[in-house]
Amino acid sequence: MTDNRLTSLAEMAQRFHNNGILDKITMRKIDALAMSAKQDEMTPEKIKHIREKERISQAVLATVLNMSSESVQKWEQGKSKPQGAALRLLHVIDKKGIEVLI
Repeated sequence: MTDNRLTSLAEMAQRFHNNGILDKITMRKIDALAMSAKQDEMTPEKIKHIREKERISQAVLATVLNMSSESVQKWEQGKSKPQGAALRLLHVIDKKGIEVLI
């Protein structure tokens, strides 16, 4: 979840922890999950950087991700955000290169 739901859940967990309902270890795990989700967000600049680093067009990236070119264009313009499998695949491409997918 890259929206406010995860933040809200983490805040609720913090309230439970403050009231003694959640222990410190569980709270640390929840904090780690929330932090990791924020780090996994894909900004428009990062998507464009990945595509340029791989020297591919928006159309090629869209084909590899099984998405439309319009979707990739909207991601790079900040009009929408990748989600689900497309988001995971973007992280794979960023870390290991596009060759692992084709």
